[in-house]
Amino acid sequence: MKSKEPTSTGVQSVPYHDYSDEEEEKEEEPVFEILRKAENNVWIVTRQGDPRKEQYLASPSPFGVRPRGNTAQNRQEADALKSLLSNHNQAHTIRQILNHENLISIAGVMQYQVFTRQQIPDTERNDVQLLVWDFADAGNLSALFRHYPVEHSSFYLPESLCWHVLRSMIRAVTWLHDGKRLVYRRQSSDPESPLLIDWLNVNTDWFSILHRAIEPKNIWFQHPRGTETYGQCKLGDFSTAAVTGHAVDGRNDNKKNDAPDGSCGIALATRQGLKPLETAREALEGDLNLAAMGEGDRPYTLRDEIWSIGATVLTMMTGQAPSHYCEHCRCCHVRFCESGGCLEKKAAAKGCDCLLGGCEHIPEGDECEDSISHWPTCPPRHHCSEVPINIDSLIARARYSKMLRTLVKELLNFDPNGPQRKTVRFFRMWHYASAIEEAYKEWKTETQEGQDYVDIDDDMERRIVLADKEDKE
Repeated sequence: MKSKEPTSTGVQSVPYHDYSDEEEEKEEEPVFEILRKAENNVWIVTRQGDPRKEQYLASPSPFGVRPRGNTAQNRQEADALKSLLSNHNQAHTIRQILNHENLISIAGVMQYQVFTRQQIPDTERNDVQLLVWDFADAGNLSALFRHYPVEHSSFYLPESLCWHVLRSMIRAVTWLHDGKRLVYRRQSSDPESPLLIDWLNVNTDWFSILHRAIEPKNIWFQHPRGTETYGQCKLGDFSTAAVTGHAVDGRNDNKKNDAPDGSCGIALATRQGLKPLETAREALEGDLNLAAMGEGDRPYTLRDEIWSIGATVLTMMTGQAPSHYCEHCRCCHVRFCESGGCLEKKAAAKGCDCLLGGCEHIPEGDECEDSISHWPTCPPRHHCSEVPINIDSLIARARYSKMLRTLVKELLNFDPNGPQRKTVRFFRMWHYASAIEEAYKEWKTETQEGQDYVDIDDDMERRIVLADKEDKE
């Protein structure tokens, strides 16, 4: 297999696979050099010969060799590991999976010599295998929340940043679940023809991966590398990810997004750990009350991943973090409007066609009259300080565009303990991702903030145009 390294501009070249050629040329591995030590067992490295000195993080591989005192054995094991990861293509396989512009991806591997106080001949040195990762040099979303306190639940972080995180996480999940990435190509061979975007398969067969920990502390940022407003946004920490037995065949893209009857037609895991799926299937298909189950035993599907993205973006909009499992009392404090959003319906009856929520058509004192939940009420004995969050009311009052509010409401329109769990199931992710890209395009072209915002795609198109001009010259 051959693949190109990720570009720093945010749009990745698509790896090309030629399964018929058994005499493939070996891909030249990038060579890294250490710049400095960041902390214990973490180094900042760069590619040798890179004029931009793009920085990466290197840390000991979880599969690496640790010195045991027997230098001959260490050397033998290190050579065996290198053969396994390099000659037998295992490192390449892992890198192919964790190789996306919106994931904290593996950039390569390198050897690091462990120095001890005792002098050891070079022929018997102790080497440690280091994995080289993307460096999210701008911190994570949790740090951003801590740095900027919430002043009012009607508006928190800029809408452009909300879109940036939303699209990045949707693209990351589309890759993990479907094995598809968004690519750019010219409509024709003419370099002046419009740029088109498309979802392209990298593998013909892909086993869906559920991340199971999409939350602010695992959403990372890089500083801008070009003219874009925000640098790359990446999903990290794959320690809880589950590779499911659900195979996504790239050749049946015309298949409807509706999954076949039963949980066997979708990617399924338990919320935590690697446990037998019998109880999870029974809960998904039957009438088991999830409130009576431990959080880790509850079924987890693609729809839960989407809900986690919606919960993250809603927190960015309002400062309120919805959860079906309170960390303090283990109860659910999420509520919905049974009529689908009575505050917005009342506003529409008054002639409201406002772009932003929380307008004059929604008085401050109005409350939802149809608030419901499919979970038990948090009892007073829990003494929980968390207040119930009505998703529909919170979104109706948010001072964000109708495009974003509609999307986030759709992302969160799922209660795993409600009747929807039997009917709302997604077989594919990329159909959903395409709809989000269309909504973003509408916001980008029809609002002033969208027109002023420079995203990574804008920067990439500018670079492509400049490259085309240079080729002509």
